[in-house]
This record gives sequence, structure tokens and C-alpha cells, in this order.
Amino acid sequence: MHHHHPGLPILVIGAGPTGLSLAITLRRFGMPVRIVDRAAQPSGVSKALAVWSGSLEALEGMQAIEPFLAEGQRLRAVCVGHGRRRLATLAVGDGIDSPYPYPLLLAQSRTEEILTARLAALGVAVERQVEATGLAQDEGGVTVVLRHANGRHEDVRTPYAIGADGARSFVRQALGIAFEGYTEPQTFLLCDAKIGGGTLDHRSIYLWWRDGGTVALFPFGADVWRVFAMRDGSKSAEAPATLEELQDHLDRHGPGDLRLGDPGWLSVFRINERLAARYRVGRCFLAGDAAHIHSPAGGQGMNTGIQDAVNLGWKLAHAATGRGDGGLLLDSYEAERRPIARAVVDAAAQKLHVAFGASPLRTLVKDIAISLFGNLPAVQRKLQVELSETEIVYREGPLVRLGAPPSRPRRTDVGARACDATFLEPLTGKSDTLWPFLSAPRHSLLLFEDGQPIMIGGVAEGAGDGLQVLRLDAQSDPGHRVRKRYRLDGPGWVLIRPDQVVAARGEATDMDGLAAYIERVLRPTAAAAERQKSGIAA
Repeated sequence: MHHHHPGLPILVIGAGPTGLSLAITLRRFGMPVRIVDRAAQPSGVSKALAVWSGSLEALEGMQAIEPFLAEGQRLRAVCVGHGRRRLATLAVGDGIDSPYPYPLLLAQSRTEEILTARLAALGVAVERQVEATGLAQDEGGVTVVLRHANGRHEDVRTPYAIGADGARSFVRQALGIAFEGYTEPQTFLLCDAKIGGGTLDHRSIYLWWRDGGTVALFPFGADVWRVFAMRDGSKSAEAPATLEELQDHLDRHGPGDLRLGDPGWLSVFRINERLAARYRVGRCFLAGDAAHIHSPAGGQGMNTGIQDAVNLGWKLAHAATGRGDGGLLLDSYEAERRPIARAVVDAAAQKLHVAFGASPLRTLVKDIAISLFGNLPAVQRKLQVELSETEIVYREGPLVRLGAPPSRPRRTDVGARACDATFLEPLTGKSDTLWPFLSAPRHSLLLFEDGQPIMIGGVAEGAGDGLQVLRLDAQSDPGHRVRKRYRLDGPGWVLIRPDQVVAARGEATDMDGLAAYIERVLRPTAAAAERQKSGIAA
């Protein structure tokens, strides 16, 4: 048995969006946490732009959604053009099934501020100018050497250490995990600047193609645009970007008559696609850019990282407090999350090998969307639904197997995401949505009943406070609207994980799947039960 001292904080290394999301999730489950970052202050340069639906759903689970909705700009459309003509306007949000069916545009620096404030409200401050310089682990825990700003070295003992420390991750290197992938040969230019002239709508993205070259314009902040272009062969790849060079690209390949001014950030980059060979070694884990990097352009990496964090967070909390089978839960993190990042990298690899400039328009639009939105195969509705990360399905690993998914899972099947729906509060008759309920830091059981209640007494006992139940009957689910959303024909049940993924489901007459899942994931281990009895809170 792993006996661990309940008082030791879990150590999160790196305080970008991924590390902050993980620390918040752990705190929501009552875990003690320390989060350190070697930088003196958060980065002022805003890498990511769009916060997509799947991340917005996760942010509601962190109780951090309000400032995002208040400050983020909803993206309205993607406009595609060739020469002087606008070819297509793709409305954003079409086909996304989510309580937040749109991406929000918000600077990553602001995202980090909001998450830092949320974490502070949960009693944890980011410890800055603190760098991990050593790491060793044994059966019972991890020892990390932290170097503080004043040169002091501190040995920290922790039950689990998480490297959310970016593309050059110390944790990944210390664990000897390969970072596999490639760097594309093309050089891209980026600048954040104001644009004068023209009639650009500040809530649209523009992808433009003319004379064999491409530019993309992303609205950003109040009156700033992020401009991307691919450098042609006339300049060396290493030469710094200038406003003149970007203006030249805009004149030659853009919609015409636009002037760049007041540049805030000028940069040259290559698209890097890399994926860690493993996400876990013993009691150490990788998340976010430490585990996978994609194009820096669209911020898909940030969204993927936030979702790594909410997947790992509840599992670590269970393992640390001896709830359920810790080995099974911790093995399921890599099994679920790595194939998601792998698919992103593979899609990019395929698409980027089509020439950026000389291909027919449809392929071209795809390519730009890929390289700028963060590398997902993307045209119109498919583009958005995939980017929204609401259609992600976990197909692999011990936790998904426990719920016995169908061979071709669809939305609301085991391993796929839960759906939002409207029901009536039985006591008040008020209309309510599922999502706030599903965002609690515990598993949720939806019971769809006809006439007689579904009895779960014996089965649910083992779950204790790890389970909340919502009964949906003729009163609370008139016309079976919610039940239809969950594709149940008759009475039945759906169990939903704290990261809003369907864990298990079945008909009212069959509770075996629920019992098996509760036994393996929610029931406290004997040692944990013993600790609770003797009054030591886990």
C-alpha cells in the first residue's frame, strides 16, 4: 500500500494556463497545492488568442467562466477571399453543441490573470522566480529541488509532481522522456499591429490569397490585429521580421488598401510539431506544452493544455486521497489525452506537406486554417466543431474500458462528452441547465425515470460524497427532452465524470456497470476508510 501523508501539497511546476487550471482543479477537490514558476512575472506577449468551447466548459467547472464571458470577444465569422473578392464567410458557432457554442477572443496574458485570481480565491498564490533544478522519486513520493530567487535551495517532498513547464520542460528532461516530432521548413511572420483603411469587421478572421501568397488577419484586443504571412524565399529564414516586410505581404496577397501601424509584437517562427513519448513516469506527469506543441498561431495548444489539466486533476485528487483504484486512474490520463494531441500533430503533418501557396483554394484554405488555427483538419462546420474540442472522444485506457463503450462511440456515449440540456427544478418549476450541475467537483448520476424511482441505494453507498444524483422524471424532464439528448429510449442512467465525460451508462434494469465503476473509481480504499475513521482527514 502507498501510505502518504495527507498534508503534503501536490507540486505543480509552471504557472501558464495549464498549470493554473490544474492547481484550480486540485483545490476544487480540496487538495493542498503548491505552484511555482521560474519567471518573475507572467509573459506579456500573448501567444494564444481563442478560447474554444471545450475550454469554456472546463472553465465553468473551475468556476472561472464569468470574467471570460464578460471580457472575451465572441468571434463571429471567418472570411475567405481571393484577390479583390470575398469568396466565403463562414459563420462561427455553426454545429457546435455546447453551452458555449463559440470561441472567445482573449489575450493569453488576460486568461492567465483571471486564472491566477481564481486560484488566489482558493487560497493559493503562484510562487514566482522559483525554478525546479532537481527531481527524484521513489515508491512513496517525489523529491524536487527548488531554487529560489535569492539562491536558496529547497528540497520539497510531494506525493505527485506535474510538469506544466512548457516546451523546454525541465520535468520532461529530468524524466528522460523523448519529445518526438519535427520542425516545418517554412518560416512564418507574425505581427500585432493596428490596421488603417479598408472595412474590416473586428469580430471576424480574414484568410486571404492572391498571387501565390497568403495572409491571415485575426482581431485582437480593442483595435489591434494579429497578422500572419509566410515568408517567401527572398529573405533568409533567420532575418528578423519588420513592419515593412509584413506590409509588403499584405499589399501583395491581402484584400488591398490596408495600412499597418503601431506594431506591438513582431516575430518569425517555424511550426514545430512535437509530442512527448510518455505523459507519466511513476508519480510525475506532463501536461500542456511540456507534453505536446503545435503551431503557436491559433492557441490550440493552450486549449488542449487546459483540458489536459481538468482530465488529470480529479484523478490525482482521487489517487492522493485513496478514493478508487489510483493505479487505474493515473494510467488513464496518458491513455486518454495523448491520442488527442497525437491526432492534432498527425493532421498537421499531413496538411502542411501540401504547398502553402500553389495549391487550389480549398486545400489552401484548409492549410491556412491548419497552420493558423493550430493544426486541425478544417473546413467550415467541421473546422469549428473540431476546434471547439466538444466532439473529442476518449477511446483508450482502463477508465474508458470500465464503462464498456460501443465500438463507434457518438456524443453522450461512454468516453464522449456530456451534453447540456434544459430541465425543470421539481420544487420550484424553474427552468435550469445541466451544465452548472455537471461542473461540480464530483461525479454526477442522471437517473431517467418513468413512474417509479430507480433504486440505487446499495450501489451508490460506496461512492459517499463523490457522487451527486439528479432524478429526471415526467415533472423535471417534460417530453423526455433531456433523455432524448442522451439517446435513451426508456428509463436508464448516465454517469458523468467531473471533467464532463460520460463514464458509464445503462438501462434502469441494469445497474451492474454502475456498481463496477463505483467500486473501482469512487469507493475509498481500505486504508483511506481507516484514516477517515481515526479522524485524519485525507
